[in-house]
Amino acid sequence: MSVDLARTPYAVAQGKLSSTWPVLLGLGVWLAALAWARWLTLPDEGRYAGVAWEMLRSHSPMVPLLDGMPYFHKPPLYYWLAQISFALFGVHEFSARLPSLLGAWSAGAGLYWFVARYRSVAQARWAVVILALTPLFFGAAQFANMDMLVASMITLCVLAAADTALRRADGRPFRAMSIATGVLAALAVLAKGLIGLALPGAIVLVWLLLRRDMPGVRALLWVPALMAFAVVAVPWFWLMQAKFPGFFHYFFVYQHFERFAQSGFNNAQPVWFYVPIVVGLALPWSIWGAAIFTRAFWRDADPHGLRRLMAIWIAVVTVFFSIPQSKLIGYILPVFPPLAFLVCERIAPAWAAGKRRGAIIAAPIAAVVCVVAVIVAATNPRGSVGPAMKQLRGEMRAQDAQVALHALPFDLGFYTQASDPAWIVDNWRDPAIPTRDNWRKELYDAAVFDPVVGKRVLVQDEDLTARLCAASDGSRFWIWGRDDDAGRYSAIKDVPPRLSGEKRAVWHLDINTEFRQRLCAGNRATP
Repeated sequence: MSVDLARTPYAVAQGKLSSTWPVLLGLGVWLAALAWARWLTLPDEGRYAGVAWEMLRSHSPMVPLLDGMPYFHKPPLYYWLAQISFALFGVHEFSARLPSLLGAWSAGAGLYWFVARYRSVAQARWAVVILALTPLFFGAAQFANMDMLVASMITLCVLAAADTALRRADGRPFRAMSIATGVLAALAVLAKGLIGLALPGAIVLVWLLLRRDMPGVRALLWVPALMAFAVVAVPWFWLMQAKFPGFFHYFFVYQHFERFAQSGFNNAQPVWFYVPIVVGLALPWSIWGAAIFTRAFWRDADPHGLRRLMAIWIAVVTVFFSIPQSKLIGYILPVFPPLAFLVCERIAPAWAAGKRRGAIIAAPIAAVVCVVAVIVAATNPRGSVGPAMKQLRGEMRAQDAQVALHALPFDLGFYTQASDPAWIVDNWRDPAIPTRDNWRKELYDAAVFDPVVGKRVLVQDEDLTARLCAASDGSRFWIWGRDDDAGRYSAIKDVPPRLSGEKRAVWHLDINTEFRQRLCAGNRATP
């Protein structure tokens, strides 16, 4: 009896591997190719990359630090990955964006694996192409914040949970995938909090209930899977509460439930905000997505009910984030992997049938849109300290003190790599600070968790000169503000700015005899 060697399991596996690695390698190269090309965007990229840098600089791997103070707006997964990236590759824009790049790549790889298993390798390729050439997904992959990380962990968690249920239904081993689901849910929680569990849980639960698949529910609630979730997710939260009493209330009640349920926070948008965002920032692929709303699409065969899963996924995420008044574009990122699946359900069969014109036109158009968007963003630094530091780097030392006037340049520490947190000079006695959702309140809240550092770095307007006079001889200060600040602060009055522009001015002060004779008579303070 002859054996067809081309059909042996080893040969089939080798064939799948040979068709997989070029796709995933191409995905990684495409997503990363322009991640170095622009300054950090303020506020988000500067804030989160700056927090990670401060953690690394301060040897504080567990406690997020904003200007030297505990910062508990978000959990630590991005910060951990960014610290590793900085330590391995240096402190620059690409390394700050590497966690998001890895998240986007893992979401694409997970989608490829899932579609290849339950549809076909050809369709899996199209799913990855569509996802990678979706403009918002491409841009978010090169943006240093938590949105892509949590979207990727939610994506992998939903796919792993669905695979667990389908394995159990087919009589295949499923327990390892159940444990993987628990770990991925825990990582999603560490990426951005409770939505990392709530969203994939709601998506998969609704899908399984519609399938009448209670054994699938039990497979996901297997005790070792729940233990895996707890072992990964719980320790950091427990440690922060033990070290900083009041953390649980601030993180879970204020940052989660009150932000979700109450008004008064930034970025208020109407309930329909995400509909044009998804349609517009998924072009040209959203044109094919219109088929989701046709009866013919749902009458076609749907093995394993995966179209229903993807539709539920999109609906749950969109409805959930449409409820609160505060909305940001990046919140909606978890809808793009299921949208890519539904679109490839249309494109892949049409391509196989020789109907290729639309896809051939759409793919290069989408690629051009992605690249042009990055180029446009690179020409608009939006207040980043980076351009100024390009001119000042040869003069500045790590031990020089940084002072920011009535503003918090979030990327100041990242670009200066100063050895100590900056002084932030403002009217910190303003009773309105705790009531406004802005950078002042972020620092005010952080100082509550560490009032000693808060007293050192949050400097009252009228105390600046005295604080400078209390510095030791030979100290060097860089003052970041605006041109008109010279008339407000005596320390820089009649001092020519080292840099001066429309949005920013920078002064350099040396604490020496001349400085003290000019300003320090009667001005002394404890630093």
